[in-house]
Amino acid sequence: MEPSTKLESELKELEAESKNINKRAREHYLEQVSDISEKIKQIGDNAGTKAKQVIDEAGEYISNNPQKSTLIGLGIGLGVGVLLGILLRRNRED
Repeated sequence: MEPSTKLESELKELEAESKNINKRAREHYLEQVSDISEKIKQIGDNAGTKAKQVIDEAGEYISNNPQKSTLIGLGIGLGVGVLLGILLRRNRED
């Protein structure tokens, strides 16, 4: 076999092997992306379920304890108002 023919044959083999490696790498990449996408979807679903559960529990607590809930809301509102007042006053002084 002539050296140039041998070289061409080796180049064709290497090209075929390169395409095969590229194909396997692409398949592996797409598989990983699919797995990550599925995990993100599951996390989002779990977060949504937990948020709905917390909201339902809060609604039930408010229904069962209306006066206590009102006082808690009032306390939180006053606390946030005082905190905002302090922060705004600091900004005016600076």
